[in-house]
Amino acid sequence: MEISKLNSTIHTELATSKNKTPVTQVADAPVPAMLPQQEVSDDCRLIEAAQPQLEQLPDFDLSKVAQVRQSLIDGSFKLDLEQLAETMVQQHG
Repeated sequence: MEISKLNSTIHTELATSKNKTPVTQVADAPVPAMLPQQEVSDDCRLIEAAQPQLEQLPDFDLSKVAQVRQSLIDGSFKLDLEQLAETMVQQHG
């Protein structure tokens, strides 16, 4: 089984295969030779401008990890299961 981090309906087209065979086009969806020039939205421009700054941020906060680790060690870590369940329902329905 191959695991891909892409979470979309086109993940199988973009995922690399072990035998490195090229992906073929679907006959029902012809691709034009040249896409028309599309105007980029302001939101897209903002995201593009912020991308280098976002890449500089760490994936997690080391100080928070240290705080949680210490609270687990000293037994002061509190977990509100009702709040956790409510948040999970809000996020995942």
